[in-house]
Amino acid sequence: MKNIAIILILLFNSASVFSCTTFILKDSNQLVFGRNLDWVSDNGIVVVNKRNMQKTSLVFPPERATSWISRYGSITFNQFGKEFPFGGINEKGLVVEIMLVAGSYPKFDNRTAVNELQWIQYQLDNSSTIDEVINTDKFLRISKIDQNLHFLICDKDGNSAVIEFNKNGMIVYRGNDLPIPVLENDTYAKSLLKHKKKEECRFSTASNMIEEYPTNKHSSIVDYSFDILDKVALDGSWSIVYDIKNMQIHFKTASNKKIRVINIDDFDFDCKTESLLYDLESKDSKNINHLFIPYKPTLNKSKLDAAIKSNGIRLPKEVLDLFYNYNLRCKCLGN
Repeated sequence: MKNIAIILILLFNSASVFSCTTFILKDSNQLVFGRNLDWVSDNGIVVVNKRNMQKTSLVFPPERATSWISRYGSITFNQFGKEFPFGGINEKGLVVEIMLVAGSYPKFDNRTAVNELQWIQYQLDNSSTIDEVINTDKFLRISKIDQNLHFLICDKDGNSAVIEFNKNGMIVYRGNDLPIPVLENDTYAKSLLKHKKKEECRFSTASNMIEEYPTNKHSSIVDYSFDILDKVALDGSWSIVYDIKNMQIHFKTASNKKIRVINIDDFDFDCKTESLLYDLESKDSKNINHLFIPYKPTLNKSKLDAAIKSNGIRLPKEVLDLFYNYNLRCKCLGN
């Protein structure tokens, strides 16, 4: 296992990097979370994750794995297979999304750990509020396999936070420390400074459009959110708008510009029901709830293979098998 960890560090670090922009927009009775993934590929799957699933994190020595039972169901956007999301929303209305950032993670200590993508799934599985997410840092450590990430998070009450990490621990921006709920690929402090200096950047573009929203006559807050995403898009692989109050997901991809809609509350998150997937390469439009299909290991594997290829990652079979088969080790405990 030690040799596997070394191989992962060497090979994953050869992968290309991606850019993202996220923001939160709200008024007196509406709350949306916008997210652009600007990446080498728009391939992937949308996954319906179930509650009451027993899981153990995929980490490598000297890390100690953590185990948990999912409290909440969620819908996530995944490129590296089931259980390794780039972001998503759970049935309680908590949204977690990632962006790449130059930085580091906390030093090794006696806490159990999850890798950086599983950190997202862990929060969606177990947290319903910003406070609950932040509290996990007392006993759970994020551990790097691939990239340094930071996170924009919002709950159904409209509370938001930027979470970043360095070698000393978790850094949280919220309340008065988060005057503008926008995040790109610089640290929040650096982005805010650029905005104050009126430097051109995606952070400033999104911030200015958010400030203009109350006076901007627009058909809907969702449509306006897509206008923001279009304005700051680079490659525009995924553009997602989470309508948190109405528990809907609206999204489009680089290869299918038609807006697709997911009604979150229509799914059964009981783990005794079939796990469902949606192929992001499908050429659909409008509501797609009925187009989700039962989980297929072959589809999950093909998406993981495509992600590895598009990112220029080379992994030995023993490592690939760990990722291919990980979700099969997650067990339903029923009610």
